[in-house]
Amino acid sequence: MKVLFLTQTCELGPSSRYRVYQLLPWLKKLGVDCEVSPAIDDALYRRLYLNLPVRTSRAGAFSATWRRRRHDLDRVNDFDIVFVQKGVFPGLYSGFEKKLAARKPLVFDFDDAIWLPRVGGSRALQSLHREAAIQDVLRCARAVIAGNDFLAEYASRFNKTVTVVPSSISLEDYPQAPNSSLVGWIGSRTTLPYLKPLKPAFDALGITPRVIASGDPSSLGFDTDFHPWRLETERSELSQLGIGVAPLPDTPWERGKCGVKLLQYMACGIPVVASPVGVNSKIVTHGVNGLLANYIEDWAPAIHSLMIDPKLRQRLGAAGRDTIEKRFHVQRAAGAVYSVLRSLV
Repeated sequence: MKVLFLTQTCELGPSSRYRVYQLLPWLKKLGVDCEVSPAIDDALYRRLYLNLPVRTSRAGAFSATWRRRRHDLDRVNDFDIVFVQKGVFPGLYSGFEKKLAARKPLVFDFDDAIWLPRVGGSRALQSLHREAAIQDVLRCARAVIAGNDFLAEYASRFNKTVTVVPSSISLEDYPQAPNSSLVGWIGSRTTLPYLKPLKPAFDALGITPRVIASGDPSSLGFDTDFHPWRLETERSELSQLGIGVAPLPDTPWERGKCGVKLLQYMACGIPVVASPVGVNSKIVTHGVNGLLANYIEDWAPAIHSLMIDPKLRQRLGAAGRDTIEKRFHVQRAAGAVYSVLRSLV
């Protein structure tokens, strides 16, 4: 079975990394001949998202994606299946997916509520967003893989073959964190604003949280121990945390998220405090493998309870690692994806 994976980005992009790249070694063991074509390569991703000195325009990224996908369309007959991760131009244009689906069985995988209007970014792209473009892709796919039940429910309105494959993680790649009271958060430039509502909790506790991310931490309005995100240092940076926080506003877009931040913390044995939004409440069982903070006033007491109790940190952290091993291990996800691919050949 030969599969062409059309990913949104190179391995630096978290969505492509967790939905495709980390699965490839396991899929190859199962006999899948995998080839990956990222729309945004390593150099372009660094210029677009990692705040490096050299930047490029969105128009440049659009043009590069168009050229790559035209090339992929020319060689699609060399493959048995085409696996499209998140879409070529999500919410803007479905022409490439339709052409691909007309020639080969197409699997469409997504882990965000991409049918919703765009939040942030350029106004031009916001104005061009069409939910119908996402619906077209869902209809033309032979099979759809959704990252959670919320996404699957939407997809099932337009496609009868929908499989939920939660985002997963390779437990063995994450070192065990120390049992400490260091509070931290990992994220990206676009998710950095999620931390803002925790300012009262941090102020009440008198702590400076460690933040591992790209972007400008001064936009938060409070002091942080800021560590620029790099793929090469991500796991070692994470393993220094003692308590991981995962706040989310309760909106339709956030309900579509797949909780990778929580999976990363838990893989390191870091006890977590999370908002019970979307998949968070399915990953975390309050008091068993983490804590849930329903309201903003719940955050300070929840974090404080972990800061002062090493035994609680140890118990919840160990339970978190057990959760990853039993429910969110990458080998399990790869097996589920393989079953979908095999059903189409």
